[in-house]
Amino acid sequence: MSKFQSIRSQLLGLVAAAALPFLVLLCVGLWNQSRTQQAQALQRALGEARVIAAQVDDHFGNLENLMIGLRRAVSTDARDVEANDALLRRAKSELPDYISDLIVINLDGDIIGNPVGRRFNVKDRDYFQKVLAGETLAVGQPVLTRGGGRLIFPVASPIRDDAGALRGVVLVGTLLEGFQGALRVSELPGGTTVRIISDKGIGIASFPHVPNWLARDRNGSHLVAHQLKAKEGAEIVTWGDGATRVTGYSTAHRAPWLVTVGLPIELASTAMAQKLQLGAAFCAIAIAIGSLIAWMLSGRIIRPLRRLERDAAILAGGNLGHRTPIESADEVGKLSHAFNQMASALEARQNELLERANEAREAKDMLDAVIDASPVAIVYSDLDRKIMLWNRAAEQIYGYMEAEVIGRTVPMVPPEAKVAGDALYYRALKGEVIRGVEVQRLRKNGDRIDVCLSAAPLFGTDGSVRGVAFVHEDMTARKQAEEQLRQFAHFDQLTGLANRRSMEERLAGLLHGDAASTIALLDLDGFKDVNDTLGHSTGDRLLIEVARRLETVARTRTPEALVFRLGGDEFVAILPGCGDPLVVCDIVGEMLARLADPFDVAEHVLHIGASAGLAVAPLHGATVDELLSNADLALYQAKKEGGRVYRFFAPTLRAQAQSRRGLDAELRRAFANGEFELYYQPQVRISDGAVTGAEALLRWKHRKRGLLAPAVFVDALADNPIAPEVGRWILREACAQAAKWRAKGLCLGRIGVNLFPIQLRHPSLIDDVGRALRDSNLAPELLELEITENIALNHEDAAKPLRILREQGVKIAFDDFGTGYASLSCLTMFPVSRIKIDRGFVGRIANSAQDAAIIRSLITMAKSLDLEVIAEGVETVAQAAFLHNERCEEAQGFLYGKPLSAEEFGAYLSVVRVAGPAALDDAAAMLPLGGVQAAAG
Repeated sequence: MSKFQSIRSQLLGLVAAAALPFLVLLCVGLWNQSRTQQAQALQRALGEARVIAAQVDDHFGNLENLMIGLRRAVSTDARDVEANDALLRRAKSELPDYISDLIVINLDGDIIGNPVGRRFNVKDRDYFQKVLAGETLAVGQPVLTRGGGRLIFPVASPIRDDAGALRGVVLVGTLLEGFQGALRVSELPGGTTVRIISDKGIGIASFPHVPNWLARDRNGSHLVAHQLKAKEGAEIVTWGDGATRVTGYSTAHRAPWLVTVGLPIELASTAMAQKLQLGAAFCAIAIAIGSLIAWMLSGRIIRPLRRLERDAAILAGGNLGHRTPIESADEVGKLSHAFNQMASALEARQNELLERANEAREAKDMLDAVIDASPVAIVYSDLDRKIMLWNRAAEQIYGYMEAEVIGRTVPMVPPEAKVAGDALYYRALKGEVIRGVEVQRLRKNGDRIDVCLSAAPLFGTDGSVRGVAFVHEDMTARKQAEEQLRQFAHFDQLTGLANRRSMEERLAGLLHGDAASTIALLDLDGFKDVNDTLGHSTGDRLLIEVARRLETVARTRTPEALVFRLGGDEFVAILPGCGDPLVVCDIVGEMLARLADPFDVAEHVLHIGASAGLAVAPLHGATVDELLSNADLALYQAKKEGGRVYRFFAPTLRAQAQSRRGLDAELRRAFANGEFELYYQPQVRISDGAVTGAEALLRWKHRKRGLLAPAVFVDALADNPIAPEVGRWILREACAQAAKWRAKGLCLGRIGVNLFPIQLRHPSLIDDVGRALRDSNLAPELLELEITENIALNHEDAAKPLRILREQGVKIAFDDFGTGYASLSCLTMFPVSRIKIDRGFVGRIANSAQDAAIIRSLITMAKSLDLEVIAEGVETVAQAAFLHNERCEEAQGFLYGKPLSAEEFGAYLSVVRVAGPAALDDAAAMLPLGGVQAAAG
């Protein structure tokens, strides 16, 4: 290569070397901006999915509000079918067209309310089974409408009475096509695709519409299976139609439906492609201009040098010696002129070079402007780690101005991260390109910020590393957003406690450990009354205070204890590594004691309490669901025993629950098949043996086990959803039978009927009693309703309807009196006309002076309150004599007669009526245990 070509190559290399650092910095900045833009696109896709999921929740919230109104208005009585039909027709006429069905269903799955009047059974449908299993909002799989062939998805909700017992199901059916139209997706970018899939993988909605999508099974898609399992996320994936989209997916809360939104991939690449094109064009133009300048400049320099070299060669070769003096003088003059021209040309080229240098500086200033306009911080450090480049984004992120850092080192690395920071720097010096490392850095004011750091070495013209270019992207805002999302996903927004999802994750981790741990499932007693009487705002404040007290006890007793809110008024306390029953009882007992203390909330002093069910892992459950289920059974037992106590899970509770479920189903079948029957036991006046009344007692004629006494099944029946129906039947049957006996002239002063606990809080109690009396034409004063004082204490709001019935003439009796813990308060609270002394006291009269004293005091108290008294369980003459001496007027028991069927009891009354006192021996002979003297009364 000649020296002239070397000059040209050096000039061109100088241009390339000057442009290379800026090209590297520009590329790194564009690469980081690409990552940011892609993350923004993914975040937008996730946000759009959440918005549509919220629309789905709103839709189901509207359906739930509709069903709440229907639950209050419809009846679950099979005799009110026509009234239900008419009510639902009126309701449907005011609803949108996409509401296709409004249906009321009884517990046997039969339709007892339908605007179009069709009747069929739905007990095998998934939504019906979900409601029976305890779900409050059960969403069924899409089905075809009967006859119409249109797709609907059913939503069912339980109908419960005031006591919380299940009485029926209300169903709302929504057309899928109408549901699609109700969602607002028109504001999404063009080319967006939306899919909604149920938790079973069934297609619910599609935008734009895709033929054969609705109600089709999509479980075969690996993408669908992945998204259903993950529940929420964002990623760039290829869809089933072969298109690649920026995809976000989120699961609705009210219905387990997955909403997937696919945004056009151009959202993540179009703007970046434009910037790459502009950057590439800018770089190409800059390099071309620089190269052109170098080429032209080298030409201006090389051509005169070549002529000068040629002329010098001529002079050196002695060619002048062969010419004449005149010719030599002319030649010298020409050479002088040529040198003058060359000097002028060199001066012109020097000026041009200066002009081109100015243009190069302008290009550099333009590149500096691009670097300063970058949204990410770009920093260049030399081999001594002194900062040589610091753009405006770096000033904004770190707080240092450019003048403060150029030529200096800045302490941006926290002391504990210095070793790791040095390692990154030396890796870059060795030629490694580092991408997207999340680190912490220090601002000028000492604040820590999260930074995504990238680094690349910068090379000189000789190929050696001259420094390192860093790109810093501030991740603080993104980290804060992620933390907010984590808070929403794992913490209860009202109380600040960790939520069910966090609890399940924590329990799953404990189950994999070796140490035993205990969970306490706590449920507030009386919280519903606070919500109903003082409003949900006060209820929310109360829940916040409950959470604070539970956390205080947990932190005080053991730092490892954790408290979670499951929802509503249910909380869970986890005691990791604590399986000692004594320690657990001590901690949970203190929690219940703190919750029993008064709460001062919103200028109200509130008295509530709590019950707790305890289960020990892994002894009482190998899985999270099993452990929670067993703790719930223990909680049920605590509630059953009166509440405000804790109980440990025992295997017998599971067996009892299974037995109870089996017995519940059998009781429903027995009632439907008419296997229940009433027996009647006489009540007599002790002084003369006159029959004053009878108590109606329920018996079950089991198809396999024969006649069953109430002790075998009545507790399960009382908790069964059919209890109100059975109670109505007992009222109607007892009143009708008493009226028949009186119509025949048989002596019977009153008929006693026991009420189930659930009837005391049922809004139809007054109507049920009134209807039974009207249908039988029985006078109100001939009916006596019996309740136990313990039941009355747990249903204090039942005092008002009982007072109304008492004012109408119906008598009220306290059964098993003396066994409760607040007898005096019961007598003052409820309109009692008679007390029935419990058979336990009567049976121990002869052997226990204490029981005799209790009976004596009960009779004295009743007399002072002007109440009538009857003793139960009288079996001996000695017992009857004691009661008579203590002024107890009436008695009931085997001494006078065992419970008899309606036919047998009618025959007994006939003998008493026809024979009168002279035939009492014959009447007594009819009774299996004999009897005492009876009179016609």
